[in-house]
Amino acid sequence: MRILLFDIDGTLIASGGAGRDAIADVFTDEFGLSGLDGIAIDGRTDTGIFEEALALAGVDPTADVVERVMSAYLSRLPEALSSHDGHVLEGVVELLDALENTEAIVGLATGNIVRGAELKLRYYGIWERFVAGGFGDVSADRTEVVVAGIEELARVGGSELAAADPIVIGDTPRDVTAGHAAGARVLGVATGNYDENILRESGADYVLPDLRNTEAALGFLLG
Repeated sequence: MRILLFDIDGTLIASGGAGRDAIADVFTDEFGLSGLDGIAIDGRTDTGIFEEALALAGVDPTADVVERVMSAYLSRLPEALSSHDGHVLEGVVELLDALENTEAIVGLATGNIVRGAELKLRYYGIWERFVAGGFGDVSADRTEVVVAGIEELARVGGSELAAADPIVIGDTPRDVTAGHAAGARVLGVATGNYDENILRESGADYVLPDLRNTEAALGFLLG
């Protein structure tokens, strides 16, 4: 059974920085932290970003505090999405259309917490294209997120986990590292902040400049 796990930001959509700005606003308003300078965002989980920002603000990242941050972030995200110039990346809708006519199980492996992922993808009209996934609520460790996504998609597909043939589609070296650590192959797409050479050097099994070449993407994803 072929399981496909798509990253969101930089792979499916470009939100114009809406997510980052919503998080930054939370830490400015709630903890007096000025922006997220020095905190890596690309390929990170929301949970990991929240915990690092809390540490930078000198706040103990207890479960209650992290939950408070998540709620504050989710309350700000819809306005951020509407006020930023974002879009679905080229080729994404065409690829998802093509995958509907196959037996592949199409889901997500994203650092976004599940409600944040839903808000983003519903805003851009593609949330219901994905049956399930692994999300940043699971862990600050992206590998654990990918593992959770593989397990959930295998369950949804009614297959034994050992029969799963997972492929992660992502735009960062962290997607590549986490995918391989979880036992998946990885399609790297250079639609984020990393070019094709960097994705190849990080070990991606196949690299495309973007997802506009539906035939090439399908050749790897279904081959």
